[in-house]
Amino acid sequence: MIAPVSRYSTRSFAGTAAFVVAALGATGVGATAFAATASAQTPTPPPIPQIIVSARGEVQVAPDRARVQVGVETQAKTALLASQENNRKQAAILTAVRALGIPAAQIQTLNYSVMPIQRYDEKTQRTLIDGYRVSNIVQVETDKIEQAGPIIDAGLTSGANRVAGLDFLVKDRTKAQELALTKAVEQARRQAEVAAKAAGGQVVELLELTINDFERQEPRMVMAMAKMEMADASTPTPVSEGMSTIAVSITTRWRFSR
Repeated sequence: MIAPVSRYSTRSFAGTAAFVVAALGATGVGATAFAATASAQTPTPPPIPQIIVSARGEVQVAPDRARVQVGVETQAKTALLASQENNRKQAAILTAVRALGIPAAQIQTLNYSVMPIQRYDEKTQRTLIDGYRVSNIVQVETDKIEQAGPIIDAGLTSGANRVAGLDFLVKDRTKAQELALTKAVEQARRQAEVAAKAAGGQVVELLELTINDFERQEPRMVMAMAKMEMADASTPTPVSEGMSTIAVSITTRWRFSR
């Protein structure tokens, strides 16, 4: 009586196991489903507590280079006449600038243009050309800051009627940039430590640091009028170079721990 029951029980278990395996093989998704279920049940690690701080560091440096933009603008009935007059005056300007000891390599034509002078005629309802305007601007650079004023004076007294601008530059900015970056990182660390202490913890380590582009704020002076229009044309053009500001901004992420 016992043996038949035992055989029946064994056959029934074996048949059930074969059915499950066959079903899994037939569908092709059983193993994947079990794996996905197991993965879904794996606990997700908690996020790392972080403090994100942005900071900015800046350094002021005395400029050691001047850049002057000076030129002449002429008008005439034809483009040729306007150009010829412009060429004559510009040649005189360049001669005066070179007489100050400025090398030819530091004098560059910045802009040259020939434009028609137009007006709209109401009677004919047409655009008419009354003449032509020629503009020629040269850029002069010098390592002697004190020459900026004399360069402007030399141009204006030789026929220039435009001073487009005056910039003061820093030739080697590497050390200033490194110092500005150091200040920015130190400031970010201090702010992170203060915030962590206020939150009842501490800063453990730096996780990420992003350096943005360095900013350059050069002192700039734009001449509002030609010297020939001043009351006393013999007075030298006053120039003050001021200070150049070199700055950098950063973004940092710090690990926070209680």
